[in-house]
Amino acid sequence: MKLKKLFAAIGLSAMLVSGAASAATVAGVTWDTGSPIDFIAQSNLFEQVALNAGDEIKGYGNITSMNGLSSFCAGCELTFTFSGFTLQNSITGAPFQPFAFEGGSLQVWVSPIDYNFADPSTAGNGLLWLDLTAAAGNFAAAPGADLLTTLYGMTSASSTIGLGVAGTGAGYFNVVGGLAAAYFDTDAEVGGTDFLFGSNFSPISTPIVDPVTGEVYTHGGGATITGTSVIPEPGALALLGLGLAGLGFVRRNKKSA
Repeated sequence: MKLKKLFAAIGLSAMLVSGAASAATVAGVTWDTGSPIDFIAQSNLFEQVALNAGDEIKGYGNITSMNGLSSFCAGCELTFTFSGFTLQNSITGAPFQPFAFEGGSLQVWVSPIDYNFADPSTAGNGLLWLDLTAAAGNFAAAPGADLLTTLYGMTSASSTIGLGVAGTGAGYFNVVGGLAAAYFDTDAEVGGTDFLFGSNFSPISTPIVDPVTGEVYTHGGGATITGTSVIPEPGALALLGLGLAGLGFVRRNKKSA
């Protein structure tokens, strides 16, 4: 019976991770690694805002298109969460003020469709599709930034709504894990990083409250993540598939113990 369970887990891993020619499918998410615009993912986002040095921000959202296509995940969706970004310099919220963050990470999740922007608890559930950590050292020449800076930006306008600051930000990420890691760990961006992340944000009239944690999100906007994806070597795919199979086998054994 244990061998049958192991083979079933291996079969599941083959469905989770597969690739042919320039098309790739990982856990139901399909994209073309040979697309002229590969790889571009666009999303909405909702986040907290930081004004004082030492403040941290976190947020969430869902990916709305991949390589220009809105249909990339049949019966499923990709959501993301980010956290751990600490503001280095205080800002007043006036236009054209630079700001810099250090630290931070972002996780992309694949799950059945249930995302509701007004309910943060519906983001960040399911299987971990990509695990990304923010990369430092790429903004040392920017005003107010240093070698610890992972996210750099500038305020663009002030508003009478809520906390009243709007702006843009950019940063780089490295792939550290997730089901699709082997496809995106390419070191093809600036400084040998894997992704460039760009975002815009502005205050929303009615803050969003997480019904589980009580945390408040005051700003909304959009984000674009760009990079390069490849079809991994067969050996890398096999190792990833066996790793997933082993994970499934261990979980099944724990349940039967």
